[in-house]
Amino acid sequence: MNKEIWVGLIFLTLTAAYTLAFEIVEGKDALTSLYWTVITMATIGYGDVTPQTIAGKILAMMMAVTGIAIYTAFASIIVEHVTEKNIKRIQGLLAVKNRNHVVIVGWNEATKEALRELEANGFDVVIVSERPVDHECVVGDVTDEETLKKAGVERAKFVVISTGDDSKNALATLTVRKINPDAVIVAEASKAENVDLLKFAGAKSVVLSMGFAGRLLASAVFEESVVAFFEDVSASYYSNDVFEISAKGFEDMSVLDAMLKLKREFNYLLVGIVRDSVIVNPKHDERIRRGDRLLVIGKRSNA
Repeated sequence: MNKEIWVGLIFLTLTAAYTLAFEIVEGKDALTSLYWTVITMATIGYGDVTPQTIAGKILAMMMAVTGIAIYTAFASIIVEHVTEKNIKRIQGLLAVKNRNHVVIVGWNEATKEALRELEANGFDVVIVSERPVDHECVVGDVTDEETLKKAGVERAKFVVISTGDDSKNALATLTVRKINPDAVIVAEASKAENVDLLKFAGAKSVVLSMGFAGRLLASAVFEESVVAFFEDVSASYYSNDVFEISAKGFEDMSVLDAMLKLKREFNYLLVGIVRDSVIVNPKHDERIRRGDRLLVIGKRSNA
């Protein structure tokens, strides 16, 4: 039997014994006796009910002494429990209760930036990492089913997988898909030959990180402004951002007319139409259809 149960039993036994004793020696009803017992053991002492007999006064002194001891024991158990829980939470040992959140599997420079961007857009994010991080996290094997369940993967809306190892990414993708068939999985691939594998494992989107980074490195050599552009539009916590908006109100308009309207009303730049695929830089006379979404550059706060 653990300490918490022992303290609880002692408290209940003493409370019942003192209540019965006060009821007998002072001739009070059960509710008044219980009220006086609790108030006296807690050393509050309102004074609205006081012992009138010598036996009652002796009982009150005994209760005051034992009350301090039992309440101190209770306080220490509560503090110990809260402290232990906080330590476990910081260490990532507790299961989360989040719903419709984003789970990021892996902790590296890529996922740090992903976390920053997701938080800037108001997403609730839980990290799965092999070591504690300065964010709500679950620590463990990033491919282990129980670890992923502790992160609430079965209740997550999105899962971002970037462990730095394509084989781990594939295994984590398979495990997440097994736990949550409806989650939108976005995975990172470091090698082009693994893109199809990750999609086959269940990822809806696969980002070839090294390929994109390589193109930016090359651009930095002869078109530094291109790198500056992508740095700006890829991070909403800077200034401008690339994002989708509804095409409602733009149906059957030409791209050129929609561009002018978006620029006048929201200072948005139309760069694409999301249809069956993304139409980048559509022709000026392309008609926007019902159900389309528009890819724009601008500040979300302008809408």
